This record gives sequence, structure tokens and C-alpha cells, in this order.
Amino acid sequence: MNYYYYYYYYYYYYYYYYYYYYYYYYYYYYYYYYYYYYYYYYYYYYYYYYYYYYYCYYYYYNYNYYYDYYCYYYFYYYYYYYYNYNYYYYNYYFYYYFYYFHY
Repeated sequence: MNYYYYYYYYYYYYYYYYYYYYYYYYYYYYYYYYYYYYYYYYYYYYYYYYYYYYYCYYYYYNYNYYYDYYCYYYFYYYYYYYYNYNYYYYNYYFYYYFYYFHY
């Protein structure tokens, strides 16, 4: 194996780590979203915003010496909320795999 092979798998597992990490907090967020929505005027203030991230890299096939170019399209999600009750401030930071292709 060469550098490109490790490079590919590094970002491959890196992607899946944040992919499941996102979905874990994704359901977590939606669970508490209705909870906050119900108590919105009593305890909480929350805010979120989105933007997109485009990421590409090369993948090298070691056996047939062929280069492939992979592109990942990430949904970059940032969310924070503020507890008025106990003055706590939380940040959540997510990657979301949105689309990818290669050529």
C-alpha cells in the first residue's frame, strides 16, 4: 500500500465517523427540539445555520495503478442553544455526508 491508499481510508473512516456522529446528534437534536419548542418561552433560546462544503481527493488503486478522483459534498451543520435557566451555552458541530461522486 502506498500513501494514497492510506489517505483514502483515513478520510473514509473519518467521513463515517462524522456521518454517524451527525446522525446520533441529529436525532438527539430533534428529540430535544420538540422539548425546547414546548418550553421555548420558559427556558431556551436556540439558533442554527447551515452551509455546504465540497471536498475532493485522489484515490490510488494499488493493483492496477489507476487513479480515481473522489468528491464529497458535505452538509455542514452548526447548532447552538442557550439555557436561560442555568446560563449554560452549548455548541454542536456536525458533518453530514450529502453527496459524492468519482471519475
